[in-house]
Amino acid sequence: MKPFDWHGIWAPEIHPLEVIFRVSMVFLFSQLVLRLLGRKELGRYSSFDLALLFLLTVCLRRTLVGDDDSLTTGFIALATLGAWDRLFSWLSFRDRRAARVLEGRPLELVHEGELVHENLRKSHISRSELLSQLRSHGRDDLGSVRAAFLEPNGRVSFLFREARQ
Repeated sequence: MKPFDWHGIWAPEIHPLEVIFRVSMVFLFSQLVLRLLGRKELGRYSSFDLALLFLLTVCLRRTLVGDDDSLTTGFIALATLGAWDRLFSWLSFRDRRAARVLEGRPLELVHEGELVHENLRKSHISRSELLSQLRSHGRDDLGSVRAAFLEPNGRVSFLFREARQ
């Protein structure tokens, strides 16, 4: 057994600015790709999706920090990811236009009980998939829906008509 290398676990092999640059580029590119994927795909996590996310992190590890196993480089990479996330959250909170770009807008799928076919096509949601979502809310009639929206987080929200008595 070799002795514990106290200096080696902290000594980075990659310049900290390079780590910040690499992490920033990968983070921004991944945000772009996920934004282009669309909300529907991000709103439901199957076992395939979770496996893909784990594999993605394994694949990108070397892109982010190369062969550098130092704690310092890992901390810099994590802090950079956290800083980008915090910046995007702050921008979304402070500026409505930035929020629209970063998070997207809700997309109306049903208006006064009628399907908005163009928006269903844009979001790649079929009538049967929408009805399945409606059934998960305990309803099965589109006529009871005043409006339905595909939210920026990928979930479908429903606004129901008032029950007549």
